[in-house]
Amino acid sequence: MPSAPADQRFDLAGRATLGTSGLDERGRRAVATQLDPFAARAGAAEPDVRLSWAPFARPLALVEQHNAAGDATVTGCDDGTLALRINERWCRLPDIVGGGPLHFEFEPGFPLGPAFRRLVRPALQLALLRRDHVAIHATAVELAGAGIVVAGWSESGKTETALALMERGAAFLTDKWTVVGADGTLTAYPIGVGVRRWVLPYLPRLQAALPARSRAQFAAAATADVTSAPMRRRARGRVGGLLADAAGRAVELADRAALTPTQLRTAYGQQDDPARRVQLACVALLVNVDSHDVRVEPADPVWAAERLARSAAYERRPWFALHERARYAVPGAAGDEHPEAVVERERTLLEPVLAATRVLTVRAAFPADPRRAADAIARALR
Repeated sequence: MPSAPADQRFDLAGRATLGTSGLDERGRRAVATQLDPFAARAGAAEPDVRLSWAPFARPLALVEQHNAAGDATVTGCDDGTLALRINERWCRLPDIVGGGPLHFEFEPGFPLGPAFRRLVRPALQLALLRRDHVAIHATAVELAGAGIVVAGWSESGKTETALALMERGAAFLTDKWTVVGADGTLTAYPIGVGVRRWVLPYLPRLQAALPARSRAQFAAAATADVTSAPMRRRARGRVGGLLADAAGRAVELADRAALTPTQLRTAYGQQDDPARRVQLACVALLVNVDSHDVRVEPADPVWAAERLARSAAYERRPWFALHERARYAVPGAAGDEHPEAVVERERTLLEPVLAATRVLTVRAAFPADPRRAADAIARALR
């Protein structure tokens, strides 16, 4: 009789833990990729976030179903518990209104990618918040032993600016999300790094060390861009416009390669501890403007804390939408993890941390050569 699959446990730099059970070897490898750069380790204590892939211990018996409301989301209510359906598979969600244990129970076959995007990563961020740590929507690098956070609205150039700082000798810490402790130290958050093809000429070290798979993807994207350009320019009518939009989106997706943190660290020859803690020295908030000039100015820490909390909340909107569905399914449910409460809690935790460090506003155009913003930040820190 085959043995039961072994459990996994991941420690996020001592700030939160995630555990899985019921996965086969292929699933375990996939989860390990999602949690890169953190490795699975032994541990007996109950993790902060627990994921179980197994037939439901308590059969799912929906008393009502909530169909898509313009969001391609289907949920159901099972005796006061909310469940989410994707690809005809269900996941029983934790009590996301009442603040209970963050335990997700997945039906076999529930897709792993959406599970992490919509459920696991926001839950990990709530787990961090319960321990007085904040996951901010920002990239971070280490330069001369000091942590530099590059923050801003979505698609404002955070990753590109951080990569340009790495070309100058900074070390990678984390992309897209950065964990800020109450002690003013930064740690990595497990998520991949998206690298766009257009930025590579400005990043010669990374361009020379890209993995072969990413090189092949970018080559295919360049070919598709050239071959589909005439069709996209000549598109007429509704059908033609839809086809042109679809072709443009396909090229755009192919134009961004997904690297794991380990792959990016390897490309830059990093051998330091990916779970290290780095003292925060500067927060650079990118503000996109229609100007060729790059301007760096001191920023108010209170204003910056509000922006960081609001940006993170917007990125978590699919999770908070599930929160609203749960409140609809269980009228009168109360809790302290609804959107505004989370924003207020994070803002309150961030303000004293930012007051003790350097906060800058970096006004720069995007997309543009990221070296100009990186150089301006480096000059401001001298």
